Amino acid sequence: MNLGVTSNVIAEIIDTHYTIRQVPLLLMGESYQTHQDLINLIIRSLNQRRIVQLDSTIFDYSSWSYAVFIFQHYESLKNFIPQMESTKFDLFGYYTFVINTVTDSQIFDTFNTFWKLKIIRTVLVVVNDDHPDLYFYTPYSRSSCGSPTIHHTRDPSTAQLFMQRLNNFYNCSLRLGTFQTPPFVRINSAEPNRSATVSGFEGDLVTTLSGQLNFQLNVVTPPDNGEWGEARPQNSTGLMGILQDGTADFGIGCLGIIPQRNEILQPGRPHYTSRIVFAVPEGRPFTAFEKLFRPFKAVVWFTSAAIMSAFTVLVLILKFTSNTVRDFIYGNDNRTAFLNFFNVYFTGVLPRLPQRNFARTLLILWIIHCFIVRSLYQGSLFKYLQAESNQKAVETISEIEHSKLYYYIFKMSERFFQNNPRVLRRVHHLTPGNDTINVQMDALATGELRDGVLLVTLEHLAYHNTYHLDRGFVRCTRDAVSSYPMVIYYSKRTFLVRVLNRAIGNIETAGLMNYWIRRYGNYHFFPKALDHGEPQALRNEHLMGCYECVGVLLAIACGIFVLELVSVRFWGLKRLLEFLANK
Repeated sequence: MNLGVTSNVIAEIIDTHYTIRQVPLLLMGESYQTHQDLINLIIRSLNQRRIVQLDSTIFDYSSWSYAVFIFQHYESLKNFIPQMESTKFDLFGYYTFVINTVTDSQIFDTFNTFWKLKIIRTVLVVVNDDHPDLYFYTPYSRSSCGSPTIHHTRDPSTAQLFMQRLNNFYNCSLRLGTFQTPPFVRINSAEPNRSATVSGFEGDLVTTLSGQLNFQLNVVTPPDNGEWGEARPQNSTGLMGILQDGTADFGIGCLGIIPQRNEILQPGRPHYTSRIVFAVPEGRPFTAFEKLFRPFKAVVWFTSAAIMSAFTVLVLILKFTSNTVRDFIYGNDNRTAFLNFFNVYFTGVLPRLPQRNFARTLLILWIIHCFIVRSLYQGSLFKYLQAESNQKAVETISEIEHSKLYYYIFKMSERFFQNNPRVLRRVHHLTPGNDTINVQMDALATGELRDGVLLVTLEHLAYHNTYHLDRGFVRCTRDAVSSYPMVIYYSKRTFLVRVLNRAIGNIETAGLMNYWIRRYGNYHFFPKALDHGEPQALRNEHLMGCYECVGVLLAIACGIFVLELVSVRFWGLKRLLEFLANK
């Protein structure tokens, strides 16, 4: 080995490619005594000052990004490479390996091992003669997909030595783990001889990424419609499972950042932040009898009841006054003032009109009042009898807590309420299936689900109220449970994170995310006007409240008639009825 030439080549690699001098450089030999001279020459040959640490300090630094390793024999290199899987070495670091003579098959095996560890910025310096040979690899090329293509050079300053950016996958396939959950992801049926495609605004995101980076999407869905699944140290389920075991390279589908997921997977940069809200059912439908009271507000009914109560009290008081006073107020020989009062109120006729001016004036004022009230009431009653209206729905999280509604959520969503045991006692877990959230939203809209609220993102709600409005408008709480940043999740060891993060950053800067999101939802949260055609005629079910009132009044009349029949045998009852009936 020509130490001078070898040290100059390695020093030029360091000066050219290890550009951030503040980052410590690990310079490590298989045996310090054996490679001491070469290490010293490398340090002296460096053109720029930098921090250099030797192998004795390897365990004092959290993670290495720049390193040079020197080995005497291939077996030593082969035994050391598995240590690169440790978190002590940055997956995206720059690593140079120096070794004496090796065969072509050993070079291929070495780079194949690097690829399995997903370490792609590696250079193998082979000292075969006076001038070292430099080898590096690319995992994607025109001739191979996902297997090392080895390149050879003797120029340590070439820009291709360490792959700076992986921006071309040469139309190779990457496996996308996802499932049906509009508006985030919609899986479109595959055409003949082609794989399925995805839409939705996260589907649009990865489709754009595939176009920019020139890769094909191979859609992989979780087994048994597992949807998100549960993140576990081992044997995760659903989407978490196929990402953990490497069945999928990366995954999308309304994936929020959760600590349990971060322990087994690697999150990308947040590409959108939503809000978690409760979709709430419509209030209880008004009964036919309750609809009769809807045309007027409570204050109008209270005022009418006060007027009638005051007149009832006045009639009772006047029974203890002289006939002259009663004739002045009621009119001559008016023995049914109380009945006449309600008769006019309900559009009846009077058998005898009062003769005195004061009594006539009171009657005219009461008739005018009743005419106005009846006209307003009858004008509005037709609409309210016909409408399928409900009572006011809950609007805030506090109102939900004070109601008797259940909480329909996925098990993973319990983290939002872990400090509120009152909520957890009323939780009903949703079973993962095919597009579970939108199925439950439809149940809310159609009234099948009335006993609880559904935890959803604002985007699920906006999507339903745009594309499924014919099934019913779904409301949500005014206040949010939490913000919800969404990411792409990757396997724990993958180079894709930085590659896609960089492209996603460019997409966000261009404003494409907001453009895609608006395509899939109505964020005004007001129902569109539906064409109901001509007004419908009233039917018997619309008039049930009226029938109930007639039935109650008939029952009261029959009861009074029975009292009159039996009063002949009870002196006290007879005196009371005569007192009420007489003028």
